[in-house]
Amino acid sequence: MNVSVTTLIALLLLAFGAIFSGLNIGLMMIRPAELKRKAAHGDAVAAELYRYRKDGTYLIVCVLLGNVAVISTLSLLLESVAGGLLAGVITTLTVTIFAEIIPQTIFVRKGYRFNRHFFWLLNILFFLFWPIARPLTALLNHILGEELPTIFTREELTHLVDEHAKEHSASSGIDIDESRIVRGALEYSRVPAKDVMTPLAEVTSIESDDIIDMPLLSRLKRLGHSRFPVTEIGHDNQKRYVGILYMKDILGEELPVPVAHVYRDRIFDVPSDSPLDTVLSRFIQTKSHLFLVQDDDDSVVGIITIEDVIEKILNREINDEFDPAN
Repeated sequence: MNVSVTTLIALLLLAFGAIFSGLNIGLMMIRPAELKRKAAHGDAVAAELYRYRKDGTYLIVCVLLGNVAVISTLSLLLESVAGGLLAGVITTLTVTIFAEIIPQTIFVRKGYRFNRHFFWLLNILFFLFWPIARPLTALLNHILGEELPTIFTREELTHLVDEHAKEHSASSGIDIDESRIVRGALEYSRVPAKDVMTPLAEVTSIESDDIIDMPLLSRLKRLGHSRFPVTEIGHDNQKRYVGILYMKDILGEELPVPVAHVYRDRIFDVPSDSPLDTVLSRFIQTKSHLFLVQDDDDSVVGIITIEDVIEKILNREINDEFDPAN
């Protein structure tokens, strides 16, 4: 065979070997769930890649069969020209450098969009090796099971979001504030109500038999709260919580007015060890913004508001104009 023709064929085989090697790592490093997620958000390249990647076993069998066929043919070609030992050395060095290291580095660095240029080759491989690849894929899937999806733990998701915000904010669109909120949303369900409640010693309550006059109204305004728990002394001389006084309900009332005439006689409670996601669900269900927090003995130990839960999700304290400056 003419030397120039042999060289041309060898280079062509080497090029296909490089492509197969690059496709092998470039496609298998992308998880099907990632492609499916990107496709759902309108990424046409991801949608096309998912068609090939969803059956990872069939893909890798076809690509490796093509790679082995090309490299074997290249070895035989070089052996016919250069002899056994020399052909082995040349093939090893050439394939390792130009058909393994370089193409795999390129496909890894360029990302999944680089693979789109070789859809035509994948179509050929899938058709050409179907008689061998399909039975082998079925056997491997039967023995090894289907490819498992990637599942992230809460800690891994938090780390992933933080990493995108700090190092890849320009491409991911996630900034530091958004990552802080996502972190809070992932973690708040593990926080019990007792960790964010206001202890009973710090709670300002109103007696049901109090009279709201200008001095009392001024004091309540200075506290800066929109609602106050209402208590009364029972027949056993024990204080119990009977409702909530909303500041907005005093508007339009002619002072003085008894608390008993304006408070709402409904107040809910939650156990102190209730996780905040449960507390938030109860806030939504009851359309209330303040709960009593009870310990294991059903004793009130504090109050929790919907603002307390939101602050935990946002990982930031919400101050209004009445709160003292830090």
